[in-house]
Amino acid sequence: MVSSFYKYAMSEIEELAQAGADDAGRHGQLPLWSRVGYLIRRLHQIHSAIFVEECREFGITPVQYGLLTALHYFPGSDQVSLGREVGIDRTNVADVLERLSERGLVRRERSAHDKRSKIAFLTPAGETILEQGRASMMRAQDRILAPLAPPFRPAFLAVLTQLIDGNSQSVPSESGFDVERRRRKRSHAPGDAED
Repeated sequence: MVSSFYKYAMSEIEELAQAGADDAGRHGQLPLWSRVGYLIRRLHQIHSAIFVEECREFGITPVQYGLLTALHYFPGSDQVSLGREVGIDRTNVADVLERLSERGLVRRERSAHDKRSKIAFLTPAGETILEQGRASMMRAQDRILAPLAPPFRPAFLAVLTQLIDGNSQSVPSESGFDVERRRRKRSHAPGDAED
């Protein structure tokens, strides 16, 4: 069953890819639609917009909801652990936790094991917003997957997971991209243009 579905899915994907390439050639488009990085970035932009629209009443972003979820399952986590879980660097984790703390959704305290480290916990208000926002978050997930026929959705999620797992070791969450970006910002004189 799985192998026949896989063969069917692959033939459909190849047909769609060829149709897209033919269409791009006819319309004189750049080959962006054949570039994996471009497609992933566009899908991320679309997902973020859908998520913000669905979760507007809670005033929460996908990263904030991800951190709340991680803290629900791993209370008392430090910034490094949370960054690893959510896939962002510890400086960004600290910024997001600060915003969530200001809203009363997260409580932070010094670690008993390492006084240099802070750990975080959901507050009752954080638990409430996580629970109340769940239906909105699920609607966002359903909307982003809606263009895929239902039989393709598990395979799509499995492929995404495999790509993430397969590449995570070579590019950890504390990767050069965010670190490099902060370095550039610091090295620019006030008023200099950023790239």
